[in-house]
Amino acid sequence: MVKSIACIAFVATVAGLYCAEEPAAFLRQDAREALKKGDVVRAYLLYSQAAAVDPGDRTSWTRSLALRRRAIEAAKFAPSGTSTAEEPFEPDALSDEDLIEARRLGPPLRLEGQAGRRNFKLRGDARTICEQVLKAFGVEVVFDGDFQSSGTIRFELNDADFEEAVEALQAATGTFLIPVSERMAMVARDTQQKRQELEHNLAVAIPLPTPVTVQDAQELARSVQQLMEIQKLQIDNVRRIVLVRDRASKVIPAVALIEQMLRYRTEVMLEVEFLEMSEKASLNLGLQLPGRFPLVWLSRIWNSQTSIPEGVLSLLTFGGGKSFFGLGLADSQLFATMSRSSGRSLSKAELRSTEGNPVQFHLGDRYPVLSAGYFGATTGTGEAFTPPPTINFEDLGVVLKITPKVHSSDELTLEVEADYKVLTGEALNGIPVIANRKFQSTLRMRAGETAVVAGLMRSSEARTLTGIAGLGQLPVIGAAFRQNSREREDGQAIFTIRPRILSIPPAEFSTRTLWTGTESRARIPM
Repeated sequence: MVKSIACIAFVATVAGLYCAEEPAAFLRQDAREALKKGDVVRAYLLYSQAAAVDPGDRTSWTRSLALRRRAIEAAKFAPSGTSTAEEPFEPDALSDEDLIEARRLGPPLRLEGQAGRRNFKLRGDARTICEQVLKAFGVEVVFDGDFQSSGTIRFELNDADFEEAVEALQAATGTFLIPVSERMAMVARDTQQKRQELEHNLAVAIPLPTPVTVQDAQELARSVQQLMEIQKLQIDNVRRIVLVRDRASKVIPAVALIEQMLRYRTEVMLEVEFLEMSEKASLNLGLQLPGRFPLVWLSRIWNSQTSIPEGVLSLLTFGGGKSFFGLGLADSQLFATMSRSSGRSLSKAELRSTEGNPVQFHLGDRYPVLSAGYFGATTGTGEAFTPPPTINFEDLGVVLKITPKVHSSDELTLEVEADYKVLTGEALNGIPVIANRKFQSTLRMRAGETAVVAGLMRSSEARTLTGIAGLGQLPVIGAAFRQNSREREDGQAIFTIRPRILSIPPAEFSTRTLWTGTESRARIPM
């Protein structure tokens, strides 16, 4: 900034010496025309030349001071030949020059009138009333070169401080004030063109809080830009900075609005208890009879040894000589066995999240499942080649996903999704089959209450009959000739959720009132 000021001041001095013979009135006229065209740098230089030609020309001197900051910004950001049209929203990286300039620019100039309250009962044109009201608070007044007084105005105001008097003065005279220094103001007609020409510009860099995502920040930035009609609002995704640049009457309320909307989200603590109960029972009873009777030839040829099948303990022999045979006999077994087991497991966890962000809880194991494999391939040279298999890890057990949405300091809604995955014991082409049950619900409750979620149940029963074909199927005595087996398995999972709100929700924050004026007459901070 210092370098830019030095360059502009040097050019103004040289141009003033070169044009010393030109009257100051011509220079002021050229400056007004340049200002109407939007060439702030040229207008500043011409007003500086007029002040150098005529040292007693206070109007040119005050206007050059008023345009000095804008000329520096225009020389830095909008060189000759560039358009000053409204720039679109840019969620890209900020340049180093933008950040340096945003840090160097100081706060906007503000008028500081004398303290106390005044009473006014004035009558006259707009120029006279502005001079008298501002002079009462110790503020010096200069007028825009195009300012023309209107008809007679009656201005009455009682017990008003400086800010109230300025607001009433601008509304009564149809003007607006541009601070030149703390005790000097320029008065101009309140039109859109004059505001664009004379009002100070600001560039503000706002850091993004850590919990705020870039997507949320971009949506917020678009909303603020459309609401306030900001000339340039840009977000740096890497540095996490929002840059706002426009006139002071728009930037200051836009920054206050962004800071209020960037408040931290409400934090929620979720106390989750998971209870799983399982029960297994089996019953085996009946008479186990042999189902095979091996027939053995017991005759010896020459001096060979007779071979008896393994497991045959006794033989029933018959015949003789070359037809000597033995019929193997097996033992029968009468049995009755029963087993029963039950189990319970309780797991507790505390999950912490922010409003609108889901939190996930997994209770179980990660089981490797072969999803793709290649077997038996050979290359052209005959060498075996087996590509590595593809393995995915499945979350077996319970996967719980909870998304909190806070309505007030004691009420919220929980969106609950529960997945229960177990192995079925079956396989297809070597890939285990996984059974999946899903539960989804929405709960609206008060903070501190406990919600019980049930319904994750399983039940299976298997019966097996084994015996001699025909005998085991007889109506009454068939039970004595077969083996009866029965297995039963039951299970149930229940989990409870108790939410607690840790911070105040945004709806209950005390927000600050922003006076921005009307759309056509924005309020310039004094």
